[in-house]
Amino acid sequence: MNVIILTEGGKNYGFGHVARCSSIYQAFRKFCITPQFIVNGDKSIDAILQNINYAIYDWQNMEFADDDIVIIDSYHAPLEFYRKIAKTAALAIYVDDNDRLDYPEGIVVNGTILATTKRKDALYGSKYIPLREDFWNAKITDVNDEIKNVLITLGGNDLRNLTPKILNLLKNEDFAKKVIIGNSFDNVGEIEEFDDELIYSPDSRQMLDAMESTDLAISSAGQTLYELARVGVPTIAVGVVDNQINNIQNWQKQGFIEFAGFWDDDNLEENILAKLELLKDSALRKEKQNMGVSAVDGKGSIRIAKTALNSYYRKNSVFREIKKEDCLKIFEIANDEEVRKSSFNCDKIDLETHKKWFNGILNDNTTEFLVLEYDSDIIGQLRFDFDEKYPVISISLNKKYRGLGLSKYLLNKGITYIKENYNQDTLVADIKKSNARSVSFFEAMGFKKECEIRNGSALRFIYRG
Repeated sequence: MNVIILTEGGKNYGFGHVARCSSIYQAFRKFCITPQFIVNGDKSIDAILQNINYAIYDWQNMEFADDDIVIIDSYHAPLEFYRKIAKTAALAIYVDDNDRLDYPEGIVVNGTILATTKRKDALYGSKYIPLREDFWNAKITDVNDEIKNVLITLGGNDLRNLTPKILNLLKNEDFAKKVIIGNSFDNVGEIEEFDDELIYSPDSRQMLDAMESTDLAISSAGQTLYELARVGVPTIAVGVVDNQINNIQNWQKQGFIEFAGFWDDDNLEENILAKLELLKDSALRKEKQNMGVSAVDGKGSIRIAKTALNSYYRKNSVFREIKKEDCLKIFEIANDEEVRKSSFNCDKIDLETHKKWFNGILNDNTTEFLVLEYDSDIIGQLRFDFDEKYPVISISLNKKYRGLGLSKYLLNKGITYIKENYNQDTLVADIKKSNARSVSFFEAMGFKKECEIRNGSALRFIYRG
């Protein structure tokens, strides 16, 4: 599968787009797909994209054709470019915090806190904010009675030269200060004059470590706020660019941040000190921590990748009856460890036994055997046995396609097929009691528990359409 991620980042663009796109890249890797990553920017993005193969190129001047999934995260690309991608890609995804354009056909992702949309083809709200992989399972630390450590992080380039001003403002405070210095800082010399802990060009792991070991943050109001919320670090936010206004307002409504003002406000320093005094209250910091963690669970990029792949495979797969050439592919699925574990007979199947069984199925008029196929690969198989009063279902997925919600799609296709071809709307599923995942799946699909079978080791579920 060909997946392309297009974004912008560096000294002239900032680093938020690159950071969140890197997390989408990491999410696709979890599903054994390595996207192409193309950045319109400069080499200052190296620290953020460690362990990621990327190219620097002005992708607006590239030609695209016959791509499977194209993801664009940009504040600058014109509508004409999006229309071109929508025509050439099988699936286009547009990441946008501000509803900048009236996008063509595709999926719009707006992970801004409290985001809303009128589009049907949209993923919106902080459950879809893409965070880098290290933040997916972040540790939530206890809130200290006193503020012992403060993290200062003003973006990848400290566009407004705020870091030395804030350090000077806090020089007499009785707590340690950790200072993030990005790749594109032009004021490193000024910052190094202060006797504080400096963290140079941190990768995501170092950034997470810094957040997990701090009591409070003073931060710019971009992508970093979502990482701080995920870790539960109470934050004094400072606006550094106008396009952060919506983000700031929604975080204020959520209750996680204390907003000190924009970088050029006359009373910014006074407000920072006032917010700091307010947050010395440990009970308030605990409340802020809970608000942040409840808003951001870190799984946004996984949800984006899953939704994209689910949509793509549904549009580009074929639901059909089994063929003789499918024998070995079905054998591989049937002998998968998870499939065997879920089966009533857990023993491995030898190939000759499988071939004999499969050839029998091809000529058996009491069995309907169906598959979902993508590009000569079988996503999953669905079998209906008509030996009993009602058809009994057996379903399993190729391990490459698990976790994408395709079992639901496959089963719904099968239910429709049986209704249309057999005029049968009552179905049976027999499931081992120990198979909690399958029990939950069939219940979610509308199957009702009927009785225990096999001496109480299994449950029978009935679907009445």
